[in-house]
Amino acid sequence: MRNVTGVWKWIVMAITAFAVGFILFTSLTRPYHPALQGSIILSYGMLVVFLNFPMSKRAVETRHSYPLQLLIFGTKNTPSIIDVVFTILGSVPCIFIIIYWEPIVSNPLTYETYHLVLGALLFFMLIEATRRTLGLIVPIVVTLFILYAFLGHLLPASIGHAGYVLEELLYIFYLTTEGVWGLLTDLTSRLIAIFILLGPILFACGVGNTFIKWSRFTGGRIRGGAGQIALFSSAGLGMLSGSSVANVATTGTFTIPTMKKLGYQSEIAAATESSASSGGQIMPPIMGAGAFVMAELLGIKYTSIMLAAIIPAICYFVGIGSGVYALAGKYGLSKLPSQLIPSWGELLDPREILNTIIPIGILIYLLVRYLPPQTCAGWSLVSSLFVFLFLGGSLRPAEVLKRIRISLQAFFNAANRALVMLIVMMSCVQVIVSLINATGLGVKISEFIVNLAGDNSYLALIAVMIVAIILGMGMSTTAAYVIAASALGPALITLGLMPLPSHLFIFYFAIAAGITPPVCVAVFTARAISGGSWMKIALISMGLSLGGYIIPYYFIYQPAIIMQGSLWVILRVVITVMVAMFFIEAGVFGYFIRPASWLERILFIAGGLLLMGARLSTDIIGVLLVVLSIGSHLFMPEIPLISSRPPPAKLVDLSDIKWDEKDKERLLTRVDAEAEL
Repeated sequence: MRNVTGVWKWIVMAITAFAVGFILFTSLTRPYHPALQGSIILSYGMLVVFLNFPMSKRAVETRHSYPLQLLIFGTKNTPSIIDVVFTILGSVPCIFIIIYWEPIVSNPLTYETYHLVLGALLFFMLIEATRRTLGLIVPIVVTLFILYAFLGHLLPASIGHAGYVLEELLYIFYLTTEGVWGLLTDLTSRLIAIFILLGPILFACGVGNTFIKWSRFTGGRIRGGAGQIALFSSAGLGMLSGSSVANVATTGTFTIPTMKKLGYQSEIAAATESSASSGGQIMPPIMGAGAFVMAELLGIKYTSIMLAAIIPAICYFVGIGSGVYALAGKYGLSKLPSQLIPSWGELLDPREILNTIIPIGILIYLLVRYLPPQTCAGWSLVSSLFVFLFLGGSLRPAEVLKRIRISLQAFFNAANRALVMLIVMMSCVQVIVSLINATGLGVKISEFIVNLAGDNSYLALIAVMIVAIILGMGMSTTAAYVIAASALGPALITLGLMPLPSHLFIFYFAIAAGITPPVCVAVFTARAISGGSWMKIALISMGLSLGGYIIPYYFIYQPAIIMQGSLWVILRVVITVMVAMFFIEAGVFGYFIRPASWLERILFIAGGLLLMGARLSTDIIGVLLVVLSIGSHLFMPEIPLISSRPPPAKLVDLSDIKWDEKDKERLLTRVDAEAEL
């Protein structure tokens, strides 16, 4: 991404200021018609993305002749002539809709040839914008769906369709709310955009710093303290960012170096961070963008998604914490040094408490009152700014101006990095969703899965799981979830499964793709900070995140975990799942109170899995196996092959580690908007 300077920076700042103001205004009042709202925000994306993102990152870093730089590649600070031309070509079709949206919407099936030309122009510019920001995967998938739409009449009847001509596709794409101005573009411009702005503003105003202090205070006192800090801080910051990669990039910059200094291997440090950060998208109150899409697709309140996600998210993080605890014992890793654990006085700073409680409290209160989520986020953002500007420090003009600059920088970074990437990606994915609906592909895939599975829902779930993970490997979680939900969700519902558990099932496995080889973006992000073997990081991450692969099946077969059922059943399921996750992780990593033998590890895992059966019979057998494994672990002498154990690890000596001011600064650093992105 470029760091534009000079007149280009002022142009981008002016465009961004208008877009941010528009998003905040519509969130606090009311959104406009989807065609108008979506075209305004997409025009912003088109105006900015070609100026900020070069045609080729490698070409920008390579020395070229001045004519080539001026015409094609640009520099790290200035766009090329082609970039400026693309900016105009991409924004003109959007501006046309802004001006003429009402007659277009009011007169369906009435269009001129130049309308279709504008639609074709927008399509190609949207593909190019997505390629520049997210790479080739999404554009390739869109191209395949376009070919399917054109050539469907040549395919067998089981997967084919009547086929579309170019004129029909361009009309649907550009001049209807079933095309590019459909659900995903509307949802991004109306609702998700304000949450994209809210997270960095909360970070910049000090909420992230408060979460990190509490993470050090709580997690630092547990065995494997630095790893537990990664867990606690990623859970806390994940509530605000809703992004695995952003979470790794934010918390990983201080947790991974700290873990390594405290004796963690590079791979374990990176795996701990990437596993914990992946939970950010499932942690209420601000989950990943896919959760907002889910609420819209299912036609339910976002608070219903939040409520359903609370227990699974807690169980997921309990599983990771248990794995970190076992790894810490296995490798002799201790708690955080006392000089790095904050005091009560640091924790109870009134300004920091107000900075955190007021905006988060307003957000949750308004969501519980069933106000539109974008309105809740808007007022939370406004309150956070107010508290930060007037109660976040000295009221001297210089200090207030400094806080204003921090806030403006947060807005600028969030809008010009995360938001523009999301708006072009969601608009591009909207094309795929439109084609799935128009060609009937979703119905055909559903029929195929239903016929394949027969009456066995397990087979259908395994097939959906594999597809969701594969899609999530090549694109963002939101894009993968939307495509999988559109194509595969109806199949699960046809089999008699409930809509909410089915969509949560798909969502979880789209997230799991971030740590699943061979394409695991959260793992690669963590490796960039830690170094080491990416494959080893991925395997340890999968071991720590086993809950993310097991718990989704609970959504289907034990809905008490998503708050559906009696209070007694919900409590029993929660307790058994948490206990089960602890012993499964102890078995996977081979440590409980001391190193475990292979027999004990098998018993730990088997007992934990049976406890997760959530039936009285399996619970009883699971408890017996766990008790048997604990008895063996505590009292069984070493017997060759049966109960031989690795030698206990020597406790890492922290007494000689020198903690200079740079180390403390890294651990105590404020999480700003730029780091978050």
